[in-house]
Amino acid sequence: MSKDKVQEGRECMEKAAKYLKTSLLKWVPDYDSAADEYSKAATCFRVGKAYKESKQCLVKASENYLKHGSLFHAAKCMDQAIILSKEMDDLSDVFQLAMKASHYYQQHGSAGSASLLLCKVADMLQKTDPDSAIKLLKEASNISGTEDSIGQAMEYTHKAARLLVKLKRYEDAEEELNRQFGLAIEGGSTSNMGRVAVELFLLQLAKDDYVAAKKVLHDHGLQYCEQAEINMLDSLVTAYSDRDSAEIKRMLNSAFIKHMDVEFAILAKNLAEKWVEEPEEKVTNVVENNDDIVKPQTDFGGGLC
Repeated sequence: MSKDKVQEGRECMEKAAKYLKTSLLKWVPDYDSAADEYSKAATCFRVGKAYKESKQCLVKASENYLKHGSLFHAAKCMDQAIILSKEMDDLSDVFQLAMKASHYYQQHGSAGSASLLLCKVADMLQKTDPDSAIKLLKEASNISGTEDSIGQAMEYTHKAARLLVKLKRYEDAEEELNRQFGLAIEGGSTSNMGRVAVELFLLQLAKDDYVAAKKVLHDHGLQYCEQAEINMLDSLVTAYSDRDSAEIKRMLNSAFIKHMDVEFAILAKNLAEKWVEEPEEKVTNVVENNDDIVKPQTDFGGGLC
C-alpha cells in the first residue's frame, strides 16, 4: 500500500511537470493544474509515509498556486507543510514558512487565519526557538490590531510578554505590557487589566525600581485593580522603601501572587528569595561572675556606684 501510494505520488509529479512545460502552441505554463497535481502528490506521499517528499510537493504546490494568483490555496499548502514539519520533528524552517503563509493569507483578506497560524507556530517554537516565537506573536498582534481585532491583539501581546519574562528580558516584557494597556485604551477588554497592572508592577521590582513600581500603581493600578490589590501593592512599595524584608517576603508569597500566570508567580518567588532577613545580633563574651566585671572609671579615679 505504501509503495503504491509513493509511486502514485511520483506519477502526479510527472503530470505537474508536463503542465509547466511550454511549447509553440502553449506559451504560458498551466500553474493551476500543476499546483493541483503537486497537491495530490503531497497527499499520496503522506499516505505512503514519505513525509519529506510530501512536504516538498506542498511547497511546490504553494509556489504554483501563488503564480496562478490563488493566494488562499498557496497559504493552505504552506500551513500543511508546517504540520508535516512538526510530525517529522524538524522545525528548522517553520518560521519562514509561517511568515510566507501569513503574508498570503493577509493578501487574500484572511487576516484572522494569518494571526492564528502565527500563534500556532509560536507555540511550536517557544521551547526550541523562543526568539522566533516572540517575533511571530508580535506579528500576530500587529495583524489583529490593524484588523480591529483588539481583543485578539491583546492576547497575543500578553503571550509574548509572558515568554519574555521567562527569558528574563524584563524591559522587553514591560514594553509588551505597556502596549497591552494602549490596546485597552483603544477599546479592548479591560476585564483582566488589573492582573496586567500587577504584572507590570512586579517587573519594576525585578529591576529594583520601587519608585517606578509606585508609578505603575498610580497610573494603572488605581484604575484597574480592586481595592484589596491596591492596598497590597501600596504596602509592598512601603516595605521596599523601608527595606522590610519580612513584609516583602510575606506579600510576595501571598496567595494572590501565587495564583498569577506561572511566569509572574515564579518572578515573584525569585524576588522574595532575594530578601534574607537579618539575624538578631547575639550578645557574646558575657561574664557571669560579677567579680570579674571591670567597672568603668570616673574622672575622680573611682568606680561608678
